[in-house]
Amino acid sequence: MQQFSSIYADYAADMGYEHLKPKVIEQVKKLILDFAGVSLAGYKLMQFPRSIVSYISSLGGTPEATIFQAKKKFPAVNAAFANAACAHAIDMDDGHRFAALHPGTVVIPAALAAAELVGGSTTELIAGIVAGYEVMIRIGMAINPSCLNRGFHSTGLAGPFGAAVAAGNIMRLSREEIVSSLGLCGLQASGLMQTDHEAEGAKVKPINPARAAMSGLLSCILTQRGAKGPLYIFEGEDGFLRAVADEVKSDLLTRDLGRKFEICNVYIKFYAACRHAHAPMDAALKAFSNSQIDTSKITKVLVETYIVAIKQAGTAYATTASAGRFSIPFSVALVLIKKKAGAAEYSEENIRDQNIQILAAKVQLLVGNKWEQVYPEKRGATVTIFDSNDRVWSAEVELAKGEPENPASLKDIYEKFHDNAKLQLSERDVERLEDGIMNLENLLLDDFISLI
Repeated sequence: MQQFSSIYADYAADMGYEHLKPKVIEQVKKLILDFAGVSLAGYKLMQFPRSIVSYISSLGGTPEATIFQAKKKFPAVNAAFANAACAHAIDMDDGHRFAALHPGTVVIPAALAAAELVGGSTTELIAGIVAGYEVMIRIGMAINPSCLNRGFHSTGLAGPFGAAVAAGNIMRLSREEIVSSLGLCGLQASGLMQTDHEAEGAKVKPINPARAAMSGLLSCILTQRGAKGPLYIFEGEDGFLRAVADEVKSDLLTRDLGRKFEICNVYIKFYAACRHAHAPMDAALKAFSNSQIDTSKITKVLVETYIVAIKQAGTAYATTASAGRFSIPFSVALVLIKKKAGAAEYSEENIRDQNIQILAAKVQLLVGNKWEQVYPEKRGATVTIFDSNDRVWSAEVELAKGEPENPASLKDIYEKFHDNAKLQLSERDVERLEDGIMNLENLLLDDFISLI
């Protein structure tokens, strides 16, 4: 049997823009737009990515690729690291529910840095991004839920492979070089979910995708310089698959690769919180809208959902904005009181807001057998709101907004982008960036980079 790295290498080496259907190209542009918006907001609102950009910029080095927040070129691997950290900082970047990971925050920064490094075109950038998403998502689907149950962050584990496939495609590496790059990636794959369980740890979660983006690109560069990675990095006796998961769905590693595009099944977030909090938030808003009462009259909010949601986003009392992103109680209270839960709403001011915290303390989490049985096909929640007159309102949501089965409109995506991007850019520059991304295939790479 051909080893998995060889199959991925064949796919990466052959992928070209001409192989992509219009709907796939359109999806890539939406995801780049989303990436740009969350990156701008992440840098503006969070200290950790600002510290990374400041430090990496202070190192200087060969001007190969742009750190967008520094408006200057640095070594490509450093640019990929810094840009990825910004994209994951507010936990509002794209994801894939069956792979349980965030591909955009890894693949797009690595692809952009690789394209600048070799002077690639925007169509080559698009093709490379698609290739990276397809491989990274399939690896995530194969190793989950076992990998997640063991405490690994799938984005950090599968990310280096996705970044290397994207970069290898753009850098026009040979099949043999891509195989070696994937071997080197497996030696660097890492990432733990402990960040979700600690108030301070949540702030530094972006280091997982940042290292993944950097590792994938670094692997390609080292391969070009003669490095040889392990050939059987996936299925080897002491290889990646055996190390990170107790159960691997090996057939998913390559299923429909090149025929079905999993990038079209990627979700876009509309709350700046852990995805597992989104169905409870949507259901809470739905139930509350039927009640027509004031939030001060609420005596209890009962949230029934699946075990993983409670495990990953069940922080009872959020003491920082980052911790709030992993707290269903805080997030439900926030969206009920503020009617929004975007990047700007997860703030220290709202963490200190006693009205929000008092309501959050009234939120109770329970495992709902209905939702446990259908997870991960559905990531649902039932929310029941009780008031001081013993009245009850209830609503349920099977899949949060932004999933392929519950898609967002282009208007929704544009509005999210504008809300995030305008935290740093003028309205005119926001519109120029939006227009540039949505017409990406018609731009020169340098012209596109100058817009970000």
